[in-house]
Amino acid sequence: MAPVVVVYDLSSVRSMWEGRIIKHKERQKKERERQEKSALVKINEDWTLRLERRRRAINKYIQRRKDQLNGEVHVGMNHLTNTGNHILPELRKNIIIEERKFIFELQGVEWKELPESLKDKTYLKEWHIKKTSIELIPSFIVMFQDLIVMDLSRNCIKELPAEIGKMTKLKELNVSYNKLTSVPLELGCCENLEKLNLSSNLELTELPFELRDLQKLSCLDLSSNQFLSIPICVLRMSNLKNLDMSNNKLKDLPQDIDRLSELESLFLQKNKLTYLPKVLCRLTKLKMLAVSGDDIKKLPTSLTTDPNLKYIDLRENPLESLEDKMLSELFEDDDEHEDFERDLMQMYFEDLKERDTTPAYTTRVSLSLQL
Repeated sequence: MAPVVVVYDLSSVRSMWEGRIIKHKERQKKERERQEKSALVKINEDWTLRLERRRRAINKYIQRRKDQLNGEVHVGMNHLTNTGNHILPELRKNIIIEERKFIFELQGVEWKELPESLKDKTYLKEWHIKKTSIELIPSFIVMFQDLIVMDLSRNCIKELPAEIGKMTKLKELNVSYNKLTSVPLELGCCENLEKLNLSSNLELTELPFELRDLQKLSCLDLSSNQFLSIPICVLRMSNLKNLDMSNNKLKDLPQDIDRLSELESLFLQKNKLTYLPKVLCRLTKLKMLAVSGDDIKKLPTSLTTDPNLKYIDLRENPLESLEDKMLSELFEDDDEHEDFERDLMQMYFEDLKERDTTPAYTTRVSLSLQL
């Protein structure tokens, strides 16, 4: 039998394996593309991103604690609560803008002056300085041209610098519970100011006429001071909606108070008023009126029959005897007690506004507190 000779064509074998290798690589490429588009990879990326953010947050917290121990300034970014990858694309632009809103916070009686390092943070938009021993606000505040909110409540501030008038973007200024005896006339240049709180300075007796230029002011709190009358400049604030003159020494109201045509709430309790003028009836948008019932002897009939007005009388039902003793255990000082009374009235008014039905006429209302 003749031997069988097998002849192989190596070129064909090579081309066959090369074809298989090419197909295998193509399958691998498609698999990688499929995995890259799969939800599993997306979830893995999300978790990796979250871990990285957590690591950065921990590092920032550690650094912040070190800065606090070293007496450095604490500046926090005001993030939105729903930041992350779950934000709709159309909202991302707003979030980026919001993340640029920086807030400076400072508390503690050991602080007697603002830290020097604050000068490097001129991009700040809000100051919240509370319960410190600071007596003077330095003139370098003029460097903070982006400030919108300045909360300086419960400090020992004796005066405001004239430079505050150059902060034209300021919308809210709270200098309550300080030791101011006057207000700089330059404050009238803060043309965008909407809320001004000067309450509980105790020795404040008048305001400069230049404050009449605060035509965007809607909320003004002058309570717990020594005003003998409503300042003239206040009567020129045509857009004023909320005015608190409680706990002063008012004996009467000006006859031109109806200039405040946009006024919606007026707090007059704890003064020395003996009557309310008929001109109050011309305040057609007035919805909230709080007065002391102790000395009031004359009340316009039209006020009590106005269905839009809610009249509240706290002095006919004072918190005395046992209730006073119980309240003294709840509040550290008279200031907190005063805030409590104010909040109680505000809650009452808000409750009236939320009711579906309102009475056809308004009568005296007494509030009692049960603990």
